[in-house]
Amino acid sequence: MPTVSEPWPLTDEQRDIVELCRRFAVNEIRPRGREVDERDVESPLDIFRAAAKAGITDFMLPEEFGGGGFTDVVTQCLVQEQLCWGDPGIGNFLCSNGFFADPVLELGTAAQKEEWLRPLTGPEPLYTALATTEPGSGSDAASITTTARRVEGGYEITGQKAWISNGGLADQYVVFAKTDPSLRSSGVTAFLLRKGTGGMTFGEPMKKMGQRAIVCREIFFDHVVVPESDRLGDEGRGFHGLMKTFDISRIVLAAAATGAARAAYEYARDYARERTQFGKPIIEHQAVAFRLADMATRIESAWLLTLNAARRIDAGENATRNAAMAKLQASETAMFCTWAAVQTLGGWGYSREFPVEQWMRDAKLEELEEGTSDIMRLVISRQL
Repeated sequence: MPTVSEPWPLTDEQRDIVELCRRFAVNEIRPRGREVDERDVESPLDIFRAAAKAGITDFMLPEEFGGGGFTDVVTQCLVQEQLCWGDPGIGNFLCSNGFFADPVLELGTAAQKEEWLRPLTGPEPLYTALATTEPGSGSDAASITTTARRVEGGYEITGQKAWISNGGLADQYVVFAKTDPSLRSSGVTAFLLRKGTGGMTFGEPMKKMGQRAIVCREIFFDHVVVPESDRLGDEGRGFHGLMKTFDISRIVLAAAATGAARAAYEYARDYARERTQFGKPIIEHQAVAFRLADMATRIESAWLLTLNAARRIDAGENATRNAAMAKLQASETAMFCTWAAVQTLGGWGYSREFPVEQWMRDAKLEELEEGTSDIMRLVISRQL
């Protein structure tokens, strides 16, 4: 099995999609990682289109809207782990429409799901984005200041978002704004917007340390009018939908981080077997062997925490604590393993001739997005 472990038997359908993604990661993603990183602020649209034709970009969407029907979080984790083994930024980019779809599935009407999800399926899907983060509010989503004021026939949105993945590229957006600024979480409402809506503009691409396959921009809303039919869920229900989305996205990102960690471990292990110092392969040196043992152990624990959280979500259980544990362990494992890979390669690991220095930069984002490691510890501590 090409994932880090298979703690229970998979279905034939799961094996097929995992094998498809493994081959795609080996043949299409891994060879392009360095090139995409060097481009800095240009997403690999050709890889996205190839993945769409293969059925990878919409595998997680319901069949009734034209998707692949793998709506369970376990399968999403199996896929994400494979793709991000190829390259963390590209892997997350290819599955970005799933992050948009989650709040639509949680809060949307049947008509909204049909209108906004079907265009994400097939060989030429639209691009999407989730707009939550603001310059003054990152992990604390309840403190957003973008407002949605009621006007005749709908709402007028005013404010600013920052660090929005696929901002400017995306055709469709889920935007979170306050319909009642006097409230915190109870005042947050979600809206569906299309690129090109009057008053909606974008900043320049933001220069990032890593995961450059996903281009981020600021978004500015200058009295943007949204019809009431494009409000997603009831007023004040946006935060609920966002938290449900976070439970899923944090688990999927934990799988992404595990894939990145596995890539670094395998690269370091293979290098250690081939590289000779002091008359023997460096894998026979105790310090290197013990470092690799730590990497393997942390990866296995992160993967099991991730799959446990995914199974709880699929069973309809409250998995907020489990999702936070999985993301915390997996993201910090990715950071440790990429650091350990650089350390194992020595000076060559610091060179851009080898991918591990890029993966180390890529891994850092996993400790920050969808809630920092500090926030994950806070979430866990509140449910002890």
